[in-house]
Amino acid sequence: MANQDIRPLIRLRKWTVDEERRALADLLAREAAVIHRQQTLEEEIRREQAVAAADPTGLAGQAYAAFAAAAVVLRERLQKQRADAARAVAAQRDKVAEAFQEFKTLEQIQKNRDQRAAIERNRKEQVVMDEVAAINHSRRHRGEAP
Repeated sequence: MANQDIRPLIRLRKWTVDEERRALADLLAREAAVIHRQQTLEEEIRREQAVAAADPTGLAGQAYAAFAAAAVVLRERLQKQRADAARAVAAQRDKVAEAFQEFKTLEQIQKNRDQRAAIERNRKEQVVMDEVAAINHSRRHRGEAP
């Protein structure tokens, strides 16, 4: 059992690593979307401020007040979403690292097993070759043909 081939388990772990990486990519995309939305909001705020400041009648300023109140709420919600996304990304990175470590550990175990098996095969071949050489040597000394 100790020398059992664990390649199927290695393939499973590789698949797990790939799945965890895909999940990480999804989370990173969500985080990027939130960041983009934050940037867009800040640009909208600057534009609305410029419009309100340029309006001599003051009507745009009144409209800006309502916009600003909504923008503050949206800004806070986006900051919370970004913090949540950052925490999720960090947790997923840990999962990727853990899955990758398990995968690499199993790969190393299989490599070590393969090396030990190769050494054992070579040793057995050498024993057979030594026996053949000993028999040939013995026959030569007794005058027999090899």
